[in-house]
This record gives sequence, C-alpha cells and structure tokens, in this order.
Amino acid sequence: MTSNTRGGLFVAAAAACWSTGGVAVRFMEAGPWEQAFWRSVFLAIAVGLFLAVRHRARLPVAFRAMGWRGPASGLAVAGSSLFYFVALADASVATVLVLMSTTPLLTAILAWVVLGERIGAATLLAIAATMAGIGIMVGPVDLLAGGWRGLLGLGVSFFGAINIVVVRGTRPGTDMVPAVVLSGVFLALGSAFVGDPLAVSAMDVAICAFMGVFQVGLGLTLFVTGIALLPAARAGLLTLTETLLAPLWAWLGAGEVPDQKTLAGGGLILAALAAYALYQGRPRRRPGLAAAAPREL
Repeated sequence: MTSNTRGGLFVAAAAACWSTGGVAVRFMEAGPWEQAFWRSVFLAIAVGLFLAVRHRARLPVAFRAMGWRGPASGLAVAGSSLFYFVALADASVATVLVLMSTTPLLTAILAWVVLGERIGAATLLAIAATMAGIGIMVGPVDLLAGGWRGLLGLGVSFFGAINIVVVRGTRPGTDMVPAVVLSGVFLALGSAFVGDPLAVSAMDVAICAFMGVFQVGLGLTLFVTGIALLPAARAGLLTLTETLLAPLWAWLGAGEVPDQKTLAGGGLILAALAAYALYQGRPRRRPGLAAAAPREL
C-alpha cells in the first residue's frame, strides 16, 4: 500500500469520525460554547494520554519537534471550530454547510501558493462535482439570511485549509499529533470565558466525552497523520466524506429520514469521490519520469 493510499484512508476515516457529531448534538441540551469546552477538555486528555503512551519520557521532545508548526496547527484547528460555532449562532446549518464545501478549493489554492503543489484538472473537476452535490443536498440557500455572521462559515474552510497546508509543510517523520492536544487546550480556554461550563448536565458531559475522544480526538489524530502523506487538495477533497456520511448517521441514530435532495446530492458526491479515487489509483506509465515532475494535486 502506497503512502498516498494510506494517507487517503486516514483522512477519509477522520471525516467519518467527524460525521458523527451532528447526531450526537441532537441528544444534547448544552449550548455551543459549553459543548466546545467539554469536548475540547476530553479531546486534550484523551490524545494527551495516547501521546504519553507512545512517546513516554520523550513526550516533551515530540512537542518541541513540531517547531512553530505545532502551535500554528493547533490555533488553526481551534480557529476553525470557533468560526463554526459563531456561524451557526446566526446562520442555518445549510448555509454553513455550503460555505464549508469551499474547503477543498481554498486548500488547493493555498497549497499552490505556499507549497507549489500544482492543481490538476482531475482535482478541480472532482472539487466542482462535490460542491455541486452539496448544493443539491441543501437546496437554494440565502447566504445572508442569518446576517453577516453567517458568512463567518467561510472561516471554517479558511482555517481548515491553513491547517492542512501547515501540516503538509512539516519535515517527513515529524509527529504532528501533539498539535491536536494544543488545539483542545486553545479552544477550551477560549470557550471557558464565553460559556458556562458548570451549567451542563451529566448526560451532556458524557456525550461531550464521546465527541472529544472519538468524534474529534480520534478524527483529528487520523487527519493530521493522513494529510502528511498526500497532496493538500486531495486531503481537502476527502474531508467532504463528512458531508456524505452525516445524514446517514442522523437517519440511523435520530430517525431523520433523508429526502430526495439529500440522496441525489450524496450520490453525486459519492460518485465524484469514487471516480477520483479510481483515477488517482490507476497505474502510472514511466514512473521514473513521473517522480521528477512537479507535484500535482
């Protein structure tokens, strides 16, 4: 199995973990800032314990080895989550979903400017197809219906793209999972001042524990591991697996039956991702010359 294939599987698995967040929130009464606090606390604890077992006495070395990219990645992840909560406070989920679908395109552009990773025609076509699929799923939305803050949903995509590019630029072999712990610490500190973490029921804390350990903790751990192994735009494209799977979990877990638009749009996304995966996995001729060519997303 090639490193690109492993990276793609890691990122797709990460998006699958993230996709469980919507159905989990359906069973919570806590506000978004309280959710962010407890989720981030459990995230930092769970991933911190995992790193302590992995690195043992060399854990401080693992944090220092990331250099400035570690805190930058942590801040980018925390910033993406922060913009997500703020955007949802004034805009519909459909609006935020549409804006978040720009992540692959923003990632491709940023990686081209910063890392010099060339954007291939196949990648652009797949990005366009998946964005069209999301458009079909949510239907016509008024991006300004929730006020100007609704447009902050673009911040989710922007900071997500920054995180992918930051991690992609690390030296090979650098463990960037410690940055996940930093993101939890940053977001927990920020949300503690805005919300009221103590005014949360035991059931909500338990759900946040699930989200912190599995949905976000395992998801981000897989994500930062995977995006170091494949081109940035491809990583951004695979994150849309979250959009594809979220309605499925809502259907199975909360009884929210997907309508025809969701099925049609999801089918288009699935077809685009499958076609792109098959295209990228096709045998290459004259691999020696291909290896010397500019990197293509």
